[in-house]
Amino acid sequence: MRALPARGNMAAMTEVRELTRQPRRNVFVRSPRRSGLTRILTSMGATALAEPGHGLSVTGMDAYTIASAAAAHYIPIQELTPRSTSPEDADLRTSQTR
Repeated sequence: MRALPARGNMAAMTEVRELTRQPRRNVFVRSPRRSGLTRILTSMGATALAEPGHGLSVTGMDAYTIASAAAAHYIPIQELTPRSTSPEDADLRTSQTR
């Protein structure tokens, strides 16, 4: 087990093999209608976190599904970039956001 710290407090306990299993994947999406896109994607089960410049970091959904959902709701997409996050980056991000 490994403790994931967050601002001096334990944020979570997880198995080390869980952290090192594989990189986490997300999709960066940029749209001038970020709030509307967020509502649609979260209603479909994705997690969407705001990023600067009208961007979203979306997990739990692939780029094709995001683009299809946006098109079905006439939401313009300016950027759609699949990304991978290393376990170290995910650990750092977890400790910074809590």
